[in-house]
This record gives sequence, structure tokens and C-alpha cells, in this order.
Amino acid sequence: MKSQAASWMRVTLVAAAMLSSACSTLAPTGQATGCLPAAASIESRPGQKWLQSNAWRFPSRSDAEQAYVRLAKDSSPWPDWYVPYATELKPGTRFQMAIGGTQTELMPGKFGTFDDIRTIRDVRTKLAVRSDWKPAVDRAVTYEVIKPLPVLIGPIGPQVDPGTCRLLAGRWSQFAMQVEPNARMQYLRVLAVRPIR
Repeated sequence: MKSQAASWMRVTLVAAAMLSSACSTLAPTGQATGCLPAAASIESRPGQKWLQSNAWRFPSRSDAEQAYVRLAKDSSPWPDWYVPYATELKPGTRFQMAIGGTQTELMPGKFGTFDDIRTIRDVRTKLAVRSDWKPAVDRAVTYEVIKPLPVLIGPIGPQVDPGTCRLLAGRWSQFAMQVEPNARMQYLRVLAVRPIR
């Protein structure tokens, strides 16, 4: 009887040690495990997805791969085929912006959109907002321009999110305010703030 109890104890201890070892290699709850291989590799999940959608635009696979590596490392807000142009948004122009966490509507970011933000998925995929840039997103703000606002304007370029191992397609409209963060509310008025999920 004693030897059977000792055997069960050894089995229990070995199983507990194996479980503990396996669990220590997992990411904590709520955290992404990242990409294997790394997101900047064309062999990664976002690299393969980008290649399927974009390789046709390049004269060779090598050129397409180099373009992906630049995208993964440089994170331009604009597509590689587009050069943003400078203009001014006129008073009365309305736009939206996604915010979250401790950011308030009186602390606008640099980028706005003329598209209607309905969900957090819109923010991540269509606005291509990476999780490391803006971890918390839970509201959409509608602003109105109250004096001529200098901006760069164009379509949203794709982004590679290494934290979620995803290619974020972008393609919605965007502009980048060309004023200092602490001066942005001198050009804007808040019209509405609503939750998004």
C-alpha cells in the first residue's frame, strides 16, 4: 500500500512539474505571443498575407520581399505607392478619430479620418492602428475644424502589427495634422464622443 501511494505521489509530482514547465512558456493571459518567425520576415503570417495581395505590383519576388521588409520596419502611414500632399482643412470640415484609455477628446492625436468609425475592428484593420501604438481603443470622437488646419492627406497605408502578428490593410482616408500636439484644440471643436466595441 505504501509503495502504491509513493508511486502515485511521484506521478503527481512529475505531472505538476511538466505542467508548470509548459505554462511558463506561454504568454500571460491577454498578451499576444507575437510572430514566429518574426513579423519582419516574409515567411511570417503577415508577410505571407502581404505577398499574396501585393506581389503582383513588383517586377520580381525579391523586389516584393524587400518592399515588405521596409513596410515591417519603417511603418510609413502612407502606402508605398502614394506621396501625401499638403493642404488645409476649411472651417466646418468634420472628421473622426479613435481614442481610448486615458486619452480624452481634448487630447487629439495626429491622425484623423473622413470615414465613419463604427467598431474597434475598423480602427485596427481599416485605420491600421497597431496595438503597440494605441493599446486601448474604446471611443470615436467627431471633431469640427474651427480655423484653417494644415494637414498632409491621403489613403492609409498597410501596417504590420508584431504584437498580434497581423497585417492591417488600411486603405481608409486619413490626414496628419501639421500642428503641435498642445495647439491642436485651437483648431478643433468636439461635436460628439461615442463608445465603440
